Amino acid sequence: SKMNIKKIRPMFTTVITTCEVFSEEDVKNTLIDSDSMLGQPKPYQTVVAVGNAVHDVKVGDVVAIDFSKYARTKHKEGSLKDGVIQDNPVVSYEFNSIVLDNKEHLFLHTNDILFVIEDYEEVEEVELITTSKEVVC
Repeated sequence: SKMNIKKIRPMFTTVITTCEVFSEEDVKNTLIDSDSMLGQPKPYQTVVAVGNAVHDVKVGDVVAIDFSKYARTKHKEGSLKDGVIQDNPVVSYEFNSIVLDNKEHLFLHTNDILFVIEDYEEVEEVELITTSKEVVC
């Protein structure tokens, strides 16, 4: 028989978040390559469960997630330009996930969380977190 899990209690420093992904509506007015973003998880998710060793993050928090260690570069068929095949690397993400109440959720650890968003307002454009070593403030 199949089990429809409604609620779980994660262990240790595990955190379960929503798995909101970019829709066509999200990417249609952006400068980013919509094909590569469509269906990918958004950088901000809502926490739905926390393990007993989790501190500073609670259920209901909106958190920014560091997706870098989950990124996988795959190579799609390149295009032929001036006799040279252009490489076409495509980044996708491979997460551990769990289905709760028939919806996919991300199975993360506290060190995957960059920060908790304390206050925000909804805006029309999609904002992406970019991680770069050369930040000039």
